[in-house]
Amino acid sequence: MKRANGWRNYLYIAPAVLFVFCFCILSIIFTLFISFTDWTGLGRFKFVGFSNYVAVFQDKNFLLSCINTLVWVAAGLIIPVVFPLLFAIAITKSSFSTLFKNIFYFPNAVSGVIVGLIMTSLLSMYGLPQLLGMLGFENLDKNWLNIPYVNTGVMIGASVWQGIGMNMLLFIIGLVNMPTEPIEAAKMEGASGIGLYTKIILPLLKPTIIVVVLMSLVNSFKTFDSIWIMTGGGPYRTSETLAVTMYKETFSNNHLGMGSAIAVMLSVIILFISIFYLRKTFTREGSH
Repeated sequence: MKRANGWRNYLYIAPAVLFVFCFCILSIIFTLFISFTDWTGLGRFKFVGFSNYVAVFQDKNFLLSCINTLVWVAAGLIIPVVFPLLFAIAITKSSFSTLFKNIFYFPNAVSGVIVGLIMTSLLSMYGLPQLLGMLGFENLDKNWLNIPYVNTGVMIGASVWQGIGMNMLLFIIGLVNMPTEPIEAAKMEGASGIGLYTKIILPLLKPTIIVVVLMSLVNSFKTFDSIWIMTGGGPYRTSETLAVTMYKETFSNNHLGMGSAIAVMLSVIILFISIFYLRKTFTREGSH
């Protein structure tokens, strides 16, 4: 009877395991296999060894994508962490906290595609640039999304605007559920202002900060939808990130081998950074 119940428990999780195996594990194995072939989506597979990986590093567009991705990651580690934290601290002390939470969280309920369309319309030649030109700023009356590197800054701003609400809510939950005894004790000892936050509150909020930083890091590496909608990686592929380059090589140029090689490298980078970050964080936590 006990053995029968054990098998029944496995049956409960069998659909989920089967789903993960078919759509995740098999996809990973197939992508890894394709990265060692010159498959174009049709015909037979021809094994080419590490040629796709060598070709990727010899492609100047890939190197530019790496630089753009690093810019996204650097911005994603600072802006979506610092600003939501400051907003969360301010909102928890506000009398209209519910109103502000809804206002900041609303963009998060909108998909990246919709945000890209909104920003594309707003920054078109009939939108904000024309308005600034009419106000006397003729130098700003141009299509910002067609200016290399400026468009990257604009797209990072749009992405931050969309994702700031979720991080802010996580910080608010962390602040509200924080134990009050250490804070009250610190106040009785004379701690206040910035010192209270840097020495007491932020260390207590560390688990939430770890989650937010890791989420922001991973999201920055795999940013795709807003870039694809707003610039398509242009002009002249100057705003591509690794995710966009991977998509273009795979589905626009039919270089499935090279696209898979980029996908494998991107996945390994994210996995390595995540493991390294979590191990360092929790090792330091355990030593204290």
